[in-house]
Amino acid sequence: MRTMGNQIAYRGPDDEQLFINGPFGAVFRRLSIVDVDGGRQPIFNEDKSLMLMVNGEIYNHRELKSRLKESHQFRTQSDCEIILHLYEEKGEDFVNDLNGMFALALWDKRQQKLILARDRLGIKPLYYTESKQRLLFGSEIKALLAYPDCPREFDWVRALSHKHQRMYPDNSLPSFFKNIHYLPAGHLLIADRQTITVKRYWSLTPLSAEEYALDTRTEQEMIAGYGELLADSVKLRLMADVEVGLFLSGGIDSVSVAALASNHQKLHTFSVLSQSTFQNGDARAGHIAAKHLNLPNHQILYSWHDNPFTPEHWKELLWLCETPLCNAEHLYKYHLHRYAKQLRPALKVILLGQGSDEFNGGYSVDYVKEYRPDLNGEEINWSAFVDIFGDFEKDVLISSANANLVQYGGVLTKEFLASCSRQTHYRHPWLYYVNVYSQGLQMYNLWHEDRTAAGNSIENRVPFLDHRLVEYTMKIPPQKYEALFWDKAILRQAMQKQLPSELSQRPKCPFFYGEDIRYTRRMMYNLLIADDNALIEEAFFEADDLPFDRKAIEELLNNIAEEPEYELLESLLPLVNMGLLAKMAQAPIHHQEHADSIGLLPEIKIDNWEEQADDLALQLAIRREKAELLERAVILMPGVQLMKIDQISSEDSACSYLMVDDKVEYKLSEAEMPDWLAVLRRVDGQRSINDILSELGMPASKIRKHLEEALDYG
Repeated sequence: MRTMGNQIAYRGPDDEQLFINGPFGAVFRRLSIVDVDGGRQPIFNEDKSLMLMVNGEIYNHRELKSRLKESHQFRTQSDCEIILHLYEEKGEDFVNDLNGMFALALWDKRQQKLILARDRLGIKPLYYTESKQRLLFGSEIKALLAYPDCPREFDWVRALSHKHQRMYPDNSLPSFFKNIHYLPAGHLLIADRQTITVKRYWSLTPLSAEEYALDTRTEQEMIAGYGELLADSVKLRLMADVEVGLFLSGGIDSVSVAALASNHQKLHTFSVLSQSTFQNGDARAGHIAAKHLNLPNHQILYSWHDNPFTPEHWKELLWLCETPLCNAEHLYKYHLHRYAKQLRPALKVILLGQGSDEFNGGYSVDYVKEYRPDLNGEEINWSAFVDIFGDFEKDVLISSANANLVQYGGVLTKEFLASCSRQTHYRHPWLYYVNVYSQGLQMYNLWHEDRTAAGNSIENRVPFLDHRLVEYTMKIPPQKYEALFWDKAILRQAMQKQLPSELSQRPKCPFFYGEDIRYTRRMMYNLLIADDNALIEEAFFEADDLPFDRKAIEELLNNIAEEPEYELLESLLPLVNMGLLAKMAQAPIHHQEHADSIGLLPEIKIDNWEEQADDLALQLAIRREKAELLERAVILMPGVQLMKIDQISSEDSACSYLMVDDKVEYKLSEAEMPDWLAVLRRVDGQRSINDILSELGMPASKIRKHLEEALDYG
């Protein structure tokens, strides 16, 4: 048990407690946030017949304490102690009263019964496995793997099919390891000596048509009610006896949380300053929002070509996150948490804007633009979004039905297809969207936010996932969907009195996906090929029982850099992660330190964004193809020469070289980049790139990648 606890010591560095009672044993690692001195866990009831351990917070504990029917003795000021006394009064129904985020274990000594529970939206993780008549459970998979009898086989089928299966909201959630189960959000697990039962206690349930018909509220009343609930949710999530901070992206979600939180206390805010966030305006908007709210803002610099990330560092991050979906977002978030912790050592809580897109329609506009590129202007609307998700749902129902029905799927109703499959038919495509994304939250957003925070001994809190807010949106009648959920109108309008329109109406931007995604992909590609392809070799070529065609993997790797957008990296990176995780699970388990093997990323001090924008662009080494560059006469930089060395060897004769200050710096293959070399040979200070391309009869796309690299490296 102590070994299991050591695997996740970073989740709770402040205290370790072991508890054993008959057939039950547990270890708890505490991150002390509320009742720092007195809130040690496990917590017991008066006669110690009940034992409780909770990862998370119960925000309405004071209200619940006033509603208890009987007299109870409280031994701590901890928010979690209320659970023991609710259980004494209500039994397993105690979870219905809780407003919070939690994964908990409650041991009933008298009944020899264990209850595991997870909060309604799945903010806090909980895994379990049955092995040799023994139930193992823990906050992370690695804690289970530390037990000698735990299954440790990677689940290739679930991992390889997850991207497709994520559109099936009725399917169980994978842990990506065989026979290790991810307790779903809103569920209880009840175990005694004979049986293990998993049951749901909460779900995303819309009202009936009759109940919707009784709702006489106007849109403005619904917006006002939403705003009031959100303000209360943010206030509750400031409950802490330690410092609280906030991640500020510049989007309406995190800006709204910042605005509402700033009404109660002054928070340090942290933003990502990268190629993408500079280009899409997120970093600028975060700076402006912090200034408007009078909050300190720290812009952390992420450079795609000048960073300290190594293959070993990636393996540590992957092991921390335990998911093949680990990508650049995990890397960015981990180091944002790490910087916040180093700058503010007393900080243990970070507020996030997660959960707004999923329940307020944040992805609605993007879906129409991506799946209906033929539409423009007013054609990009709610109706098109509904049609897209209606088609998605029908595709799922067709693929889930009897294979013999597939050929007729196009002419069959959703109701009939649903009756032939194991999938739910939703009354409205919006409800299908919400359920798909509630699953996606658990499998991606909340998963990586939890791990990247916990790896730095920080707890994340998500005001938009207060279950009262989610239930509020589910009660809005379908005829109001378009007015309130197209492009997050309900949130934008709720916040318009507290924020300038520049912030409240700012369009949604992807964190790093979008116009400059190639730079993040190039960063990840460089990581994969570092140290002579160390990660590739370990993931694919150091075991004989992997399901990969090695030649195909090599071709995929070689093809990535040939394409200017590096799109194929999106296919390769998850496969690399799978190979590494499969190996890690088999290796002897030992506690690892995750934080100190790499230096802190730098902060860029910004006083006035507009005055410093040009300097910021230089620091980020932003080099993008622009019309004025293509039209301007170009010349090689001083000290740079293009050389062709004849008849040294057969290999060298097929290459040219770039000399920098009389030193050979770059070797350019005639076979691999003939187009780029043809352009370079014509650079003379008189002609523009477009002139040269016209002379060669060559499109700019042929040299775009090489041109950007030449500019990136001066």
